Amino acid sequence: MPPTATLEDIKAYQQKVEKDKITPDSLPPCPRCSVESEFFKIHAYRERRFLIIIEMLIKAAYCSLVRFSCPGCGKTFTFYPDFAIPHKHYTQPSITGFSANYVESDDMTYQQAVMVDNSIPGYPQNDATLAPSTIHRWITTLGCFTQPCRTALILLLQENPVSSICRDIARLVIPKRKYKTNERKKQLCACRQLLIIEDFFHATFKTSIFTKLAMHCAFS
Repeated sequence: MPPTATLEDIKAYQQKVEKDKITPDSLPPCPRCSVESEFFKIHAYRERRFLIIIEMLIKAAYCSLVRFSCPGCGKTFTFYPDFAIPHKHYTQPSITGFSANYVESDDMTYQQAVMVDNSIPGYPQNDATLAPSTIHRWITTLGCFTQPCRTALILLLQENPVSSICRDIARLVIPKRKYKTNERKKQLCACRQLLIIEDFFHATFKTSIFTKLAMHCAFS
């Protein structure tokens, strides 16, 4: 099955929103005036469309995202659920899963990376399918999450100083056929490092770097 959040995941989060169980505690302090997030107030609710994959069909599911405001300066912040990445409609499992298909295999092409059991997820309302160029853009996005990577790596080494993670990262090699510029090479390498760190982080702390840590680092 394709990697994806489920409709149940989204419904469960919506129920938390409706029961006022989403709190700002895990958000970082306000970068403008340094007020701690525990003092943030609910500012607004915004409906967000997510694209999930059900039996190889790409379908829309909706839930509300909570926006908090800083009482000190009025700056607003969006609280993202575990399955979301800012500015992306596909869910985090899909983005990381399909991206891993490409960056973790030296011989994989973008056309092959969108395949699942010899088929490509598609939209039920037309003949369009998940495009190879979408995987390219996702890898670019993941390659920009350098601050969460650095923070997660520090936490991992503090927890286990003899971890092999640094050796695993140092051994990474990106095949020359996968990039035409040094900038693209850096993005591919950074994406692959992120996925390695995510595996170690989840195994060590039983949580993902795309939850509280990613929000704390503002996905930068």
